[in-house]
Amino acid sequence: MDTKKVTVLIIGNDDEEVRSYSVNASLIKNFKRYLIKASIVCAVFFLIVGAIITNSLRLSLNNSNLSSQVNLMNRQLETYDSIKLSQKLSTIDGNLFMINSYLNERGLFGTGNAGGEPVSRDKGRTNVEKIDYFEKESVVFYQTLRDLPVGYPYIGEQSSGYGSRRNPFGGSTGEFHPGIDFKGETGDPVYATGDGVINRCDWYAGYGNAVVIDHKSGYQSLFGHLSRVNVYQGQNVKAGDLIGFVGSTGRSTGSHLHYEIRKNGDDINPEPFFKLY
Repeated sequence: MDTKKVTVLIIGNDDEEVRSYSVNASLIKNFKRYLIKASIVCAVFFLIVGAIITNSLRLSLNNSNLSSQVNLMNRQLETYDSIKLSQKLSTIDGNLFMINSYLNERGLFGTGNAGGEPVSRDKGRTNVEKIDYFEKESVVFYQTLRDLPVGYPYIGEQSSGYGSRRNPFGGSTGEFHPGIDFKGETGDPVYATGDGVINRCDWYAGYGNAVVIDHKSGYQSLFGHLSRVNVYQGQNVKAGDLIGFVGSTGRSTGSHLHYEIRKNGDDINPEPFFKLY
């Protein structure tokens, strides 16, 4: 065991006595060794902490750059999507206007705009405003079509068309036929071709048992020679509702359906209303 002593003197102020302590030399040597080890440990600790902080800062910067790049890409995509959306909305607007113009030419729309307007008349509406406009117009377009007598009242062979024809009761005289006749079996169902209100459903001169429906925009549809009716006067009906049954009442040469369309009281050719192409 090391018994060497080292004397440590502590000198105070002038009026204080000098104090001395004896310490084993081995303790001082070990203290130096411990101090060096502690210094090394502290240095390594601070190096590790510094590396962690530096790496965290680097990751934070990288994440910030990545976030900026993502935000930039999102803005670019939003701009691209906005342009594409605007182009699509303009295309839809133009298509609706062409459909509206076509239906007007076919005599199906008599007044106003029923779904679309020329792209040239677009007054700088935002995409949101355009979408709101198309949403409202789509409802108008749908309801306008429902209010029109569009489609077949009965699926059967046409036996007589609209216009001049020979007298079906014989003779050399001709007559004007104001509708289209469909061959059918007595009792076959007949359906409304558009939404409307029943104007009459009774015996109607040469039409026999007949149903007349008032539609909007001045249109009427007439179903003649029915064996019996399935509606009452003033009833609201929808397109596709069963309104009566094929028969041969009135001025008729056999079981069939006589179908007319009138506009403002005048008969018009129903043919363009059967198919919209």
